[in-house]
Amino acid sequence: MPRTIEPEIYHIEIEPDIATATFSGTVRIDAVVHETAGEIVLNAAELAISDVEVLTADGITILCSVSFNDELEQVTFQPAELLPPGACTISCRFSGTLNDKLRGFYRSTYTGPDGETQTMATTQFESVDARRSFPCFDEPDRKAVFEITLIVEPDLDAISNSPIIGIDQVGRKQRIRFAPTMKMSTYLVAFVVGKLEMTETVDVDGVPLRVVCTPGKLPLAEFALEVGAFALRFFTEYFNIPYPGDKVDLVAIPDFAAGAMENLGCVTFREAILLADPMSASPT
Repeated sequence: MPRTIEPEIYHIEIEPDIATATFSGTVRIDAVVHETAGEIVLNAAELAISDVEVLTADGITILCSVSFNDELEQVTFQPAELLPPGACTISCRFSGTLNDKLRGFYRSTYTGPDGETQTMATTQFESVDARRSFPCFDEPDRKAVFEITLIVEPDLDAISNSPIIGIDQVGRKQRIRFAPTMKMSTYLVAFVVGKLEMTETVDVDGVPLRVVCTPGKLPLAEFALEVGAFALRFFTEYFNIPYPGDKVDLVAIPDFAAGAMENLGCVTFREAILLADPMSASPT
């Protein structure tokens, strides 16, 4: 994609509706225009996008038209006038479907302790599927800071790459705000929404660590917590590099295509790989 515009900070707010398998949201991208630009090209796939505008450093709001290239999974924002070099903020609304393809922002089902089928929403963005969740510069070297906000039902839990810094009431739902991430690639962004259980948090030399799973499976998480603490401490000492995130959640996902995914602070796993009963599991 063109390098005329580079992202710096994404402000993303997403509201998933698990019952209808849909989601909607807004994104504001603080960016830098390196040279006069007549268009903004981002990645987007299987999204509806509207209300696109650009706020320039001079405080001028420029409205944009929208066109899609489905083959390239790109969306082009055409501003009503040329964008001058300098800082700007690109914003839009978007909506999509919680798919069943195990990529992007998708739904995962499992059988709850009561025998009923339950559904959660989770993400898998590596390598080019963040674009199925929100419009973005979805190339690994286009790194930026991500500020995630999730609006969820009050009986659901939500986790992301960084710790929760605030919870507000929005009608009958909760708006959960997460701390800004380090500068990173789009494919490392992650969020999980559903009925979840968490182990007690273990402090690993200043880094909070816990294991997250669906209800009823917490007794299978203790071994992963023990190994996770050992590994985090071992590799921090081995490489002599402090862990760069604010916390580590090891998350067991019922439907997961990969073995595991190294999202910053929110590492997702196939359940069979993370959860185990040490009394009955094979040592190999």
